[in-house]
Amino acid sequence: MHVRTRTWLSFVVLAAFIFMAASRFGIFDPLENAVLVGASPVESALQDATRPVADFVNNLTDINRLSGENRELREENERLRGEVVRLREVETENQQLRNLTGIREARPEDSFIAAGVFARDQSNARQLVAINRGSSDGVREGMVVLTKQGTLVGSVTEVLDGASWVTLITDPSSAVSALIQESHVQGLLAGEPDGTLTMEFVQETADVTEGDTVITSNLGGGYPDGEVIGRVVEVERTAQELFQSVHVQPLADLSRLEGVLVLESFVPQEVSPP
Repeated sequence: MHVRTRTWLSFVVLAAFIFMAASRFGIFDPLENAVLVGASPVESALQDATRPVADFVNNLTDINRLSGENRELREENERLRGEVVRLREVETENQQLRNLTGIREARPEDSFIAAGVFARDQSNARQLVAINRGSSDGVREGMVVLTKQGTLVGSVTEVLDGASWVTLITDPSSAVSALIQESHVQGLLAGEPDGTLTMEFVQETADVTEGDTVITSNLGGGYPDGEVIGRVVEVERTAQELFQSVHVQPLADLSRLEGVLVLESFVPQEVSPP
């Protein structure tokens, strides 16, 4: 081995032993502390300089995590909302069946076809609704239509295979034979553009009072007896007139119909004068 090399190797080994011994006995502790103290400002500066970047990376990670959690929560919320809507529809259908069952129990002699309203034509000129039952379901023109609670809605005026149009009693073309339940005063109910009814041909001396109940009469054969229509809300009497003007409010909210019952067991009869 070359002399210079041996000399350098001996120096390195000797220096290593010296440093090991010095470290063991703490000779370099003051120097190490001085180096650490001197490097501390630099380390702090580096930390301050890199902290925004670290914070940004951490925030970005948190944002991604929160975004994923929000997406999962939105999906879960949407699923739960859909479930609630489906449960409400099931409850509505069940309620309709209970109503139909109640009507059938109260009127065992009658039969009904349950139907839903899916379209409306309630302008000033016409008061019609379309139901999702037609000739294939047994619906026939002229059949009487009631609410789920059993109050009068109108009658079927046009029948298709799977749907029908019902003319409401508030339609200007509608005419329903009716009577005052309390006094049995007869009259003819005509629809008004504002959605109310006027009972015509009531004698000026007839006993009619606000709050009286108005029901159907079988006079003329178009409707069965005793179907509830509404209540008298105003009575106008004029001495010079032969008839008084009786205004009737339908008991059913005809502007918000959803489910109805078609009275299948009643067959309207056209009565023509001789």
